Amino acid sequence: AVLVQQDFVPGLYTLMFETGVLARRCNRVQIGANANGLYWNSLDETSRVDGSRRGGITVYRTAEAATKTATFPKFARRQMLLEKMAGLFYATDELLDDATALTSMVSGWFGEEFGYKLDDELINGTGAGQCLGVLNATATVSVSKETGQAAATITGKNVIAMMARMFARSFARSEWFINQDILPQLMTMKIDIGTAGQLVYMPPMGIAGAPYGTLFGRPVTPIEQASTLGTVGDIILADFSEYMLIEKGGVKADQSIHVRFVQDETAFRFV
Repeated sequence: AVLVQQDFVPGLYTLMFETGVLARRCNRVQIGANANGLYWNSLDETSRVDGSRRGGITVYRTAEAATKTATFPKFARRQMLLEKMAGLFYATDELLDDATALTSMVSGWFGEEFGYKLDDELINGTGAGQCLGVLNATATVSVSKETGQAAATITGKNVIAMMARMFARSFARSEWFINQDILPQLMTMKIDIGTAGQLVYMPPMGIAGAPYGTLFGRPVTPIEQASTLGTVGDIILADFSEYMLIEKGGVKADQSIHVRFVQDETAFRFV
């Protein structure tokens, strides 16, 4: 195997995060060349009640000369391991003669597919050999529909209930991520006021303007990986800056003329 021309590789890696809607919003951490994972100690905070914040640190009022009670933070050992993501394709000798077409294929198709796959894992991943998706994470809060609400609908009350469950400090960085098939629900969503009502969602410049706007002040972004209308994950309110990704080095690319030599094809591998 020999290395692929290096002008292919940076473009592919850059496109992976440019076309990936969610991945570029994450907290991306580069790890060293000799490491295959990351260990760190984090504060073990599972509640915001007194005695639980910051893993157990407590401050309090005290009388003059009273004895103070010491409190200590509780730490949890965390671990993240690297897992490979790979792509392979065969280029004919005729295609190799057209370097422009080959560069477009590698940087375009494969860069976008890497980005799509990573975004899909950030939503739907199992955490086993891949990213843990928000739909499978223990930190995720799922808000139920209202009593008597029709199936496959989203109402203003649903959206307000989701906002009420968002971690307060994350709300200013949060965004709505939706399946595009819920747009008819958003466009007609309103809050009843007496016998009238007020629209909840309105695109910039009104209905005649750009199709995607804000919902209660937070941006709305359609993604293919969101679930279809009426299923968990059809509309997601999330702060992806709280999602950590580790990465190492970028894309490693190799090529070989031997794998499919008799077919006059060259194998390109990206990891």
